[in-house]
Amino acid sequence: MRRHLLALTLLAAVPFEASATPAFCEALNQVVSAAQSRFDWLPPGRHLIPGSIDERHGVVQRPDGEPRGVIVAVMYRQNGPVQANVVRERFGTLQREVGGCLPNATTLDTMQGAGATLARWQTPYADIGLRRVDGGAEVAETLIELSVASRW
Repeated sequence: MRRHLLALTLLAAVPFEASATPAFCEALNQVVSAAQSRFDWLPPGRHLIPGSIDERHGVVQRPDGEPRGVIVAVMYRQNGPVQANVVRERFGTLQREVGGCLPNATTLDTMQGAGATLARWQTPYADIGLRRVDGGAEVAETLIELSVASRW
């Protein structure tokens, strides 16, 4: 009995690599592919990314003046106090899942600042971002957003 308990304890301590579900990878790749046409052929008003809480479709203005189509999926949201390590772990898991789903994307630098982290990937037609904002004095909401923007 003790051996079984010891084995279970050791197995519980082993970190498991996050693996994205096939549905998440398929949906993410579909959205990334749709960036080539500024998401024109995606059905409007439909929930696109499995596991997202909320999704917004819109247009952002580039610094050079050209508008780009963008889809933003809220993957985690918490109002009020939250344990920072829980949010960091969820962000890290999503970062590994996105990277695993997009093996041909170029991984760009991960930027960290005061209460925020941004991981980025790039394909020929899309800029993909995973952003974590930690709630604090100015922003009470903690969230993780996945964005896919057309590159032109």
